[in-house]
Amino acid sequence: MADTLGPFVDPQALLGLPGGHKLSKSRAELPAGFPSTLVSPLAWKPDEILARRVETILQLTPSDLAEIGAAIAEFKNSGLERCQLSPETFPLPGLAERFAACKSCLHEGPGFFTIRGLTPGRWNARENVIVHAGIASYFGNKRALQQHFSSKQADAILHVCDIKQDMSNIGEDAFLAPGNQTVGIGFHSDNGDNVSLYCRQVAASGGDLYLTSTWTIYNQLATSRKDVVRVLAEPWLWQVSRLGDGDVQSKNVPLFSFHDGKLVTNYQKRPLRGTKDEPRDPRLQTITFQQEEALSVVDKLAFENAISVDQQAGDINFFNNLALLHARSPFVDGEDGQVRRHLTRLIFRDEAEGWSIPEHMKADWARYYEHDLSAEMFQEEPCRWAWSLMGHD
Repeated sequence: MADTLGPFVDPQALLGLPGGHKLSKSRAELPAGFPSTLVSPLAWKPDEILARRVETILQLTPSDLAEIGAAIAEFKNSGLERCQLSPETFPLPGLAERFAACKSCLHEGPGFFTIRGLTPGRWNARENVIVHAGIASYFGNKRALQQHFSSKQADAILHVCDIKQDMSNIGEDAFLAPGNQTVGIGFHSDNGDNVSLYCRQVAASGGDLYLTSTWTIYNQLATSRKDVVRVLAEPWLWQVSRLGDGDVQSKNVPLFSFHDGKLVTNYQKRPLRGTKDEPRDPRLQTITFQQEEALSVVDKLAFENAISVDQQAGDINFFNNLALLHARSPFVDGEDGQVRRHLTRLIFRDEAEGWSIPEHMKADWARYYEHDLSAEMFQEEPCRWAWSLMGHD
């Protein structure tokens, strides 16, 4: 495992800044209610957390795998739909207590952990979906609907892989979400409280997962760049509707909030800048120089404070999406199609232990979580993601 972010991407390229660009500074004060320092296990630094990495890994034993295998069989024999997966319908009595200790890592600890040792190669597509959703149900009782919220049904699980291996009719110029491609993805947060990524297979090379603590970034900003904190805490104009829609939809929300004693991060750049394939709607004002500068500063600090999370086939990596940013390096799959990077992503919330959500985020949270269970779809095979402005940079 790499000690730091490593050769992910050149910092200047990551920031989109010309060489020698100097970021301005001011003597601004912190926004009202924002603390001078965040003291928490969530405010970790790379060397410190990597030295304790073993504490964030739950290594499954043969008896654990036997218990999981029995839970798969019991659920399949029950005749229940996958939207009904829960600790009651996917019983793991021997693992439940150990899962509870891991769960505290998300909300009160470093904000991430890994369950290691699953055997995705021994299970079929349906069983792997059951395993991911069944285990994740121990960490949150609310699954988020992902990507296409206007549909009466939406995905509870998305496949993260090179979709062109599965759909040969996709043209080279077709719009694909970053999760459908082999490209690197800069630091960002997703839509929801916590993310789980189940690694079914690893790439021939690349595809590394990186995590960085926004609490650590905040502490550095609060010391030397209070002006950036102020910009991040102010409302930003987010584009919500797709380019070409009749009525452009937008919202005004900050990227950093301090709420109920916690720093809550909602760091997504695509709805702020647009992309090459889907530019920002010209009817909306572009972001300001100060906002561009703030994004550049955060990206730089995210890069400097990131760790590489070693991924093995059979890992499920869980992380707190409100406190950590994540990124991915580009990857290359095997030429024969047998070696390919393939993850599934599930986003969830725990009503009992989950963080209180700021008022300006509640409408989105209702859209993600407030639905009938029957609305949840669990695709067994990779499929093209619905278009969305939200998410990556």
